[in-house]
Amino acid sequence: MLEASVQNKMEQIQNAQQNAPVQEKVFSQMVKAGSKTYFFDVKKASNGTNYLTVAESYKKPTGEKVINRLLIFKDHFPEFAGALNEVQKYLQ
Repeated sequence: MLEASVQNKMEQIQNAQQNAPVQEKVFSQMVKAGSKTYFFDVKKASNGTNYLTVAESYKKPTGEKVINRLLIFKDHFPEFAGALNEVQKYLQ
């Protein structure tokens, strides 16, 4: 039952994304890393503020395309960037 509920919610989100107005891209950068592609897009929200979308794209062994997105709003970015700087220390 829970799996059907999650699938239903995911379909609602996908439908909302497809019907959402196109946001103006302010900046875009693509990074290919192994079998994955990452997209860093700064877009302008309907209220005029910018936000960051980080997307990961890859194909499953079955050939199905998978896209995961993370939205980071302008007022949350300083904390997000600070956390990335901290994490970087452990990845070197």
